[in-house]
Amino acid sequence: MGKHKSRSRSRSHEKKKHKIEKQKQKDTEIESKDWRKDKIDIGQKSVQAGLDVLEIIKKERQEDEEKLEQWKKKVGYTGLKVKAPLNIYEEIMKKNIVAPVKPINPSLLNNPQAPRMIEILVNDRLGKKERIKCCPQDKIGDLKKLIAAKIGVRPEKIRLQKQHSVFKDHITLEDYEIKHEMCLEMYYN
Repeated sequence: MGKHKSRSRSRSHEKKKHKIEKQKQKDTEIESKDWRKDKIDIGQKSVQAGLDVLEIIKKERQEDEEKLEQWKKKVGYTGLKVKAPLNIYEEIMKKNIVAPVKPINPSLLNNPQAPRMIEILVNDRLGKKERIKCCPQDKIGDLKKLIAAKIGVRPEKIRLQKQHSVFKDHITLEDYEIKHEMCLEMYYN
């Protein structure tokens, strides 16, 4: 008789466990659906917040551009240089605060044959690789001065070469046919 009671108790206990597990499964399904909805809502809200931030940035840019345009009109900015009113320019010249500005030759601005800046790569093979901007009409000595100013070495200590030909200071970059984005080797004497 004791055995039958324990079996019936264990069966009823198993039924209760089964009911509890089913209820847990239903609860987790409901929670997972709610969780998915929450995640979708959060995603939609974050996308909307991102769009709001973009709108704010666009408005700020427009305001900045408007302020810049107002400033350009106020100062007389033409795109090339600031035109100071004559009386201010005359006062500055009287006080000798600044040397007079050399006027820009308009033929050089749109002239395709005007000298253009080129950029030369200089590598010392010790970890320093620099980009130096110069004109093709510059001499090698001038280029060495630009390099020295950028890396902090005396120009006399720099030797420039390409493969095995050492460049001399008094010859121009054009004469050596050094072009834009060309790489030169730099050694220290």
